[in-house]
Amino acid sequence: KMVCHILDISLLQEWCGTCGEYLECVKRPFSKMSFKDMWKCSNTNLHDWFQTWSVVQFLWAVIINIVVAAILCIDGAVGAGIQCLVVGIVSAWLWAHMGWFAVVKKDGCCCLFIFCLSKAPILLLLVGVWFVIWAVLLILNSLAYIGAYTLGFVVTICYGTYAVCLLYMGMIMVKMWLQKKNEPQLGDTSAVIIGKASG
Repeated sequence: KMVCHILDISLLQEWCGTCGEYLECVKRPFSKMSFKDMWKCSNTNLHDWFQTWSVVQFLWAVIINIVVAAILCIDGAVGAGIQCLVVGIVSAWLWAHMGWFAVVKKDGCCCLFIFCLSKAPILLLLVGVWFVIWAVLLILNSLAYIGAYTLGFVVTICYGTYAVCLLYMGMIMVKMWLQKKNEPQLGDTSAVIIGKASG
């Protein structure tokens, strides 16, 4: 059942505590599912499927940020290239790790400043649909890079292929919600945690 967290430091500590676990996933991206199998829409082990795509999405984001930084440097914007590289990789890690934690560890979790919901399957549907929309927008927006840089078409290709990761992750989350839709949703709160002390 859904849990509502307010100023719950222990949830933050739990997320931070999984950094090492997610790093191990990144080191072995196909430990749960092979490269060949991750493309199959018939997969039934949705958590392993999502984890595989989450890691691939992060690794591809790292490659894209390196490529974009290199193109910026070639065009003479070295400072912007370095900033893009550092900010891009750090934010890619945060989003990938947060998304993996929310889906794999919490079966649907969303945080907004001091307020957080966990074990809320409806969030899988909402975020899944958003990922699909985000993928479509990313493809459309990436077309603008074609004329923006010397090698802008490379950036367009990178972001276009990155959208594939988002499409798959969105689809997997919707499938997870379909499996869990008979479970209690937002209207059935099993617990409210306010300012839970650490330890």
